[in-house]
This record gives sequence, structure tokens and C-alpha cells, in this order.
Amino acid sequence: MNSIFVTDLITALWLGFTGACIGSFLNVVAYRVPLGMSVIWKPSHCPQCSHAIRAYDNVPVLGWLWLRGRCRDCGEPISPRYAIVEFIMGLTFFVLAYVELFNGGANLPGGPITEFVGAVGNVWYPQWKLIAWYGCHCLVLCFLTCWVLINMDADRRKIRHGLLVSLWLAVFFAVPFWKQVAAGLGF
Repeated sequence: MNSIFVTDLITALWLGFTGACIGSFLNVVAYRVPLGMSVIWKPSHCPQCSHAIRAYDNVPVLGWLWLRGRCRDCGEPISPRYAIVEFIMGLTFFVLAYVELFNGGANLPGGPITEFVGAVGNVWYPQWKLIAWYGCHCLVLCFLTCWVLINMDADRRKIRHGLLVSLWLAVFFAVPFWKQVAAGLGF
């Protein structure tokens, strides 16, 4: 196997795993915020029996599969939405790494930011402008995912309209804000 291909794959898998972990946190936010619960102070727990989920069961996607979608303690089903969101966010970070980060930003308006390609040329020898764009796009996708999850109302909860307005405003103003940041950084 080509060492460049392996380096790109391992880096993309690492970024994908990071995305899956972020997807796990987005699940927590989407579940707890509408209920007025803290997203920081109580560890992940079963929605039925409230028993804390063990660290080795809290691995994105795999933990849900290992437990066959059920709580280890009470045996009640845990929604597949958790694993699906983790998988989608992991896949999003993985694909965006190949499309944007490893191609020097060729997908961006105005063409590539750098002539370097691959994980080595853009991540391991950091091209900070490109990494910043990748991070910005990942952040916007995280906001949008969280907004969609909260609006799905899958658990039949009432949503605070102030939260929806705040998320909409954040997404609406994200583009001009990132353009100002980009201009300040010399993009």
C-alpha cells in the first residue's frame, strides 16, 4: 500500500472519530437543552433508568452496537438516533477532510488555498488557513445538526422558541462573521 494513502486514511479516520464524538455531544445537547438540563454536569445516562453509561459503553456508534441498542442496566431500548447522529457526524468530518482539507481547499470559492495535497502537506505540516476553513465548516455543520435534532421533536418535547431563533441567527450571521475572521487572518 502507498504510504501517502495510508497516512490520508488514518488522518481522515481520526477526524471522523472526532466528528463522531462531537455527534455524541450534539445528541446530549439536543436531548437536554429543550428540557432545561445541563449539558455539562451530569454524565451520559440511560433516558429510562437514569443509570450512568459506563465509559467503555460510551464509544460513539460502537457502544450502541455492542449493547444492541439497549441499556446495560435496565435493558430498555435506547433510540437508534444516537448512533445514527454519531455516524453521520463522523462520516461528515471524514468526507470533508478528503474533499476540502486534503485537496488544499479546491472546493472553496476562488480555488485552492494551498498547492499542497494530502494529510501530510496540509495537516501534519499545518496549513492554518485551510485548517481554519475546515474547522469553520465543521462548526457550521454542527450548529445545523443540533438545530435539526432539536426541531425533529422525535421525543415529543416542546421547544423553546428563543433557542430556535438563537440558532437561526447564529447560522444566518455565521457567513459574514467567518468572512471577517478570514479577512483578519489574511485569507
